[in-house]
Amino acid sequence: MSLAAWVRRARTPAPAPVKREYAFFEPADLFDLEIKDDPEASPVLCCTGDPAGAAAFNALWLKRIATSGRYAAAVSVRGQGGTPAAEGGLEARAHDLVQAAVTVPRQAVLIGHKEGAAWAALAAGRYPTAGLVLVSPRQVPKQPPRPVGAPPVLLVVAESETQSKEAQAVADAYGTAPLTFAGSPDDVFKGAGAEGLLDAILSWLAAGKKD
Repeated sequence: MSLAAWVRRARTPAPAPVKREYAFFEPADLFDLEIKDDPEASPVLCCTGDPAGAAAFNALWLKRIATSGRYAAAVSVRGQGGTPAAEGGLEARAHDLVQAAVTVPRQAVLIGHKEGAAWAALAAGRYPTAGLVLVSPRQVPKQPPRPVGAPPVLLVVAESETQSKEAQAVADAYGTAPLTFAGSPDDVFKGAGAEGLLDAILSWLAAGKKD
């Protein structure tokens, strides 16, 4: 973090606290499957810019992540889902995400979708995430903070976004080429395309665990 950024943060009042809504799924919750918690696999914490917040991940993502042996959680930041609205912009929502991350067992991977990717990018500058996954990112600062501990970073965008200035700026900021998926940024939560996207992310996480 630059000195200027540190001074700016030090002078900024802490965001008003809110009682955050969570959704989570553990391997032990999969009663119909013989899935055991993998103690070497980092937990996953998800967030999205969609108003539904944590609930958006309930139908597919959390159970599928838990099937891989990982603790899976999602959080609604201020003004989303069942979390009450409170003052604050990107920084306040990144604060909500950091506060959620420290409650997750073990060092977590952060997955952010749309505006949630911006919150995850900012949170990774404060919280030592085990990995950072940015899906169809929006509103990410032109110069995002350097992630604490230099975790691996995966950028995932829809095929329609590959030539967008925003996707290219994020790719340049993190020095990574994007993984693409068919459909639109809103197609990540349902359908065959969503399942394929999530499986690709889980494969990336598994490959990182082996390294």
